[in-house]
Amino acid sequence: MNTAYLTSFYMEVKIFRIAGFEPDRVGHVAVLDGNQIIFMGGARFISPANPIRSQIRLYNLSDEVFTLSLSSRFSTSNPPYVDLSDTSARMKFGSEKGTAVVGGASGEIVYLIGGMQQNLTRLNEIDNNPNITLNQTLLIEEISKTYNMTSQFVFFYQPYGKSWSYPLDQKGTPAPRRRSTSTVIDSNGVIYIFGGRVQVDTGSSIFVCYNDLYTLDTVLLSWNKINAANAPSPRSHAAPVFLPSGKILYIGGVSQTQPGMDADLIDMNEIPVFDTISSTWSYKYARQSILIQPRLGHTATLMPDNNEIIIIGGNSNYHYNFTTTTPIFLSLNIAKEPYEYSELITSGDQPPPLAIHTANLYQNYLIIAFGNITNNSTQPVEINSRIYLLDIQCRTWVTTFKPGTSVCSSGSINICKEKIEHKNEPPS
Repeated sequence: MNTAYLTSFYMEVKIFRIAGFEPDRVGHVAVLDGNQIIFMGGARFISPANPIRSQIRLYNLSDEVFTLSLSSRFSTSNPPYVDLSDTSARMKFGSEKGTAVVGGASGEIVYLIGGMQQNLTRLNEIDNNPNITLNQTLLIEEISKTYNMTSQFVFFYQPYGKSWSYPLDQKGTPAPRRRSTSTVIDSNGVIYIFGGRVQVDTGSSIFVCYNDLYTLDTVLLSWNKINAANAPSPRSHAAPVFLPSGKILYIGGVSQTQPGMDADLIDMNEIPVFDTISSTWSYKYARQSILIQPRLGHTATLMPDNNEIIIIGGNSNYHYNFTTTTPIFLSLNIAKEPYEYSELITSGDQPPPLAIHTANLYQNYLIIAFGNITNNSTQPVEINSRIYLLDIQCRTWVTTFKPGTSVCSSGSINICKEKIEHKNEPPS
């Protein structure tokens, strides 16, 4: 990539660090880069033993970056994580609920899109100032000021140089910063950013959802806002799926009727479709043989045959306790007209009900990482620290990662890398 378009960060960030690396988190991003997954940011529960924990302060945002190599065998009980947080790879702010894709002229740049940006240095100062922490009103006010550390919507991470930068010479008008967007990238390096939301944690005094669609050409560093008729209602947390035909499906999420109003869960049967070739909106309506609860915080992953989408987890009961949605595992058959939902039946060491986790497809494995562990009555009180491996050939959750093999067969399998290795699902 032409470095004339970039400026790099070299500032030192001094924050409180917990001894030892802990992977548990929610709202992180996970992007597939060759034969590794790069994990960034997220939110982590504050320990009950920590005096800063309170009803208004349950989570800390993370600025950590770590990787998981997929080049050799490993057990899910001891994944070979490499923590890069003590290098220049460390993020320059606490980050949550952004999205990430790999693109650029070289196809080797990670683009972090939107999300919350929290000044962790200032947050640490607040935590150590009893004049603030003992005054709840002042504490809320001061914490709200730690968000929106920059006005940048897009950041670049270069895995080989372990460096962060942002574009200086962008063409067109960039999208306003927001979080919980529905973001994908096509084979030409064009990022499609739909919807999302702003609120206090992203610099807005009121809660607003959007239904605008922006593109960012990562080769030309060129922005474009697409004004197409028949766009969906303003929404966030919809899980996007990019099809080989150039169409993007947006599944689930929440929608808002007007700024400042609460959002409501979206019917899973109505699926907006944007055609990137004709720049038009249309809609698909899916059938269901069982009750499919609406949801947010789920993932949706296109399978290698391009005929099925696997949907994992999510929250229901949006206005109250973000409880477990049912069914937890879904299959959407997109080879049929109309599309058809069914419950995905799996065997093996399946994950607990999760939300705001990530899903990456590599060879014959769907890799599910971290996220909130949901339940049927209260808000999540536990974060998942594990990864889970679904062997998509057998629909079996396995505990050992073996590159190029499946528990369905005794030998290696022939995997088409073009179709499988580079599919990434952002967090919701």
